[in-house]
Amino acid sequence: MVKNGALIYVAHPEKNIDPAVHTRYVEGEIDLDKIPLNGGVLLKTLYLSSDPYIRYRMREPHLSSFVPPIQLGDPVDNLGVGRILRSEDSKFKPGDYVIGYLEFSEYSVYPGRINHSYKNSLTKIEKLPNIPLSVYVGTLGMPGTTAYQAFKYFATEKLKTAKVMFISGGAGPVGTFVTEYSKVVAPHLKIVASAGSAEKVKIMRAAGADVSFNYKEQDTTEVLQEHGPIDIYWDNVAGPTLDAALGNFNNNGLIIACGAISQASHDNKSVVHHFDEIFKRSLTVHGFIVNKGESAVAASKFREEVVPLVLQGKITSREHRYHGLPEAGKALADVHTGANSGKAVVVVADE
Repeated sequence: MVKNGALIYVAHPEKNIDPAVHTRYVEGEIDLDKIPLNGGVLLKTLYLSSDPYIRYRMREPHLSSFVPPIQLGDPVDNLGVGRILRSEDSKFKPGDYVIGYLEFSEYSVYPGRINHSYKNSLTKIEKLPNIPLSVYVGTLGMPGTTAYQAFKYFATEKLKTAKVMFISGGAGPVGTFVTEYSKVVAPHLKIVASAGSAEKVKIMRAAGADVSFNYKEQDTTEVLQEHGPIDIYWDNVAGPTLDAALGNFNNNGLIIACGAISQASHDNKSVVHHFDEIFKRSLTVHGFIVNKGESAVAASKFREEVVPLVLQGKITSREHRYHGLPEAGKALADVHTGANSGKAVVVVADE
């Protein structure tokens, strides 16, 4: 028998996540040799991802959303990297590294008691030279796939004429990927990026943004008036930043609606007032969900194209690491308050 710590979801938040109220770290035990696998595998968790969308899952079960809710009393689950310890599945053997939707626990059986329709498989992954496996929950995981899918599917044609792109949430894993990938495929494009701290401004500059600013210290409208008008807006936040972008577009511009973190916590200040600019300026708005819908076809080439760019150092990873499952609740909360700098990764165990 060995210790098996886990992060349990215990209360629904009304606004921001409070780790002391909405989650609880508990310790149980697991018999690694005898626990039934029922045709599955026994996993040791190495890395877990904290992503803003999890806030949409932390809700009353009767409320509809684009993702299923987490049930009270269940471990939180999300994308993670694990190592196979035992296997009754012919596709995997002990020692294999995999990525999939894993419980926030040190060890788990997969498939386990949590079985959402979207978490239906594990994927074997290979360790890249001199790169931690945590890259598979960031640059080579959902954030990277998200950025690549929408950029390839929605922006490829617009890039032929676009001169300026604005990225909000530009220091996060999606924002930095969009910046770095743009510098590879569209080096002519001027990148304007915003985030909420001086440290994040440095991150955006390091990623290659031509104009980086702290929206808490500089007025977004004034920055866009100086460096625009913009042709493409990659929107990770919505709210007042979207309002500022709408008023500073060229005609026939493109908005890629990737996220709306300002609205995830139901903040009244996140209301957008200037939707009339969409018809006035003949703007096109594309919303999407990673690996879903027509745009998902673009994601099929993701690793084929991006892994070489990662190995060449043209696309990089920046992580904010939280060590141990007792810190996982803080990791979930920080992505909503901007307290993290880089991809939020919970390090559960050494590779």
